Amino acid sequence: MNTPKTRKAGLLLMMALALFMSCSPKKETPVYPTMIAHRGCWLKGLVPENSVEAVRMAKRFGYTGIECDVHYTKDSVMVILHDKTLNRTARRAADYSKLEQPVKLSDLTFEELRRDYVLESSDPALRTPIPTLEELLSACKEHGILPMLHSSLPESYRVAQQMFGDEWICFHGSDSLHKLVRTFSNCLTLLDPGADKSAENAIERLKRIGGRAGVSTMKRELLTQPYCQALRQAGFEVQASIFPCPHEAQATRNGVSIQLSDFSLMPNSKFQPWEIWEAENTALLPQDKIEKKWSESIDYGGLTLELDFKGTIEIKLNNENTYTLTQEEYGHDCIGLRFHHSVPSFQIEAKDSTVLKYVKSKVYKF
Repeated sequence: MNTPKTRKAGLLLMMALALFMSCSPKKETPVYPTMIAHRGCWLKGLVPENSVEAVRMAKRFGYTGIECDVHYTKDSVMVILHDKTLNRTARRAADYSKLEQPVKLSDLTFEELRRDYVLESSDPALRTPIPTLEELLSACKEHGILPMLHSSLPESYRVAQQMFGDEWICFHGSDSLHKLVRTFSNCLTLLDPGADKSAENAIERLKRIGGRAGVSTMKRELLTQPYCQALRQAGFEVQASIFPCPHEAQATRNGVSIQLSDFSLMPNSKFQPWEIWEAENTALLPQDKIEKKWSESIDYGGLTLELDFKGTIEIKLNNENTYTLTQEEYGHDCIGLRFHHSVPSFQIEAKDSTVLKYVKSKVYKF
């Protein structure tokens, strides 16, 4: 019966509910690091690292950018290769045979390099010549991929500036090289802080370089939460450089802004997930498990897992990557990986009494 008394009671209830909702903590949308594919988005045995195809794959998998390594041939042509020798990544073009003796890039002219060698791949169509800097940058431009040049060659940075304006990344350990780049570009520059654990010293170095800048390191012990927070609050970027599993997850938790990775992925708003699996308010006793395995193999895929929990858990993704994560109070974590020709799966096992506020898994087909 809709009387003034019942209307008043209903109004009071709505006001109380509104007050409760306004006082309840709002769950913030997580901010994930920018993902850069290390040496491009290579796939073991199939897509060669530092190749044009690795740029195309970076676009396909949703990476923002790729890192590449620039070196001179004997006659000073800039090409993309990580090692000083071709042995690990190339084969002989004539018969696709392995290189038994060391073949140094610096001993080869560009003509010899392109005529006699191809990149290693199980797909004959991807057994392509080692690309020039211009070829790789052209592929980045075509596919909308941000190039990160790991190079000691000032000329390579000038080429990047000519092709991309300020939208590229200089990645090197030399302060003087960064200062040189700053004379003609306001690109993002990432320097290696070395073994110095002082955030204040890193900030001073970055201020001297000026413009858009940050640090990049392979030293896992350096990127603590206070270190990352200090640099981010000062307006600088922090890149975790090829951290292995499970350390990339800790770097994300500590607040890095960029992940340079051989395998890691984050949830990507550019793509509609193929399938989402989620659960809420799940209590686990020690050794309790949550397991999920999909029914089909995916040629080119990604798997991400987002969690808000309290306790200690062990997570396995695709039976490849294993993480042990602890949250003393409720907290958020996110992990993920790319894969090919694999059936996606995950397993969560409680190591002590654990409560999952929520867990959400997303599987992508790329």
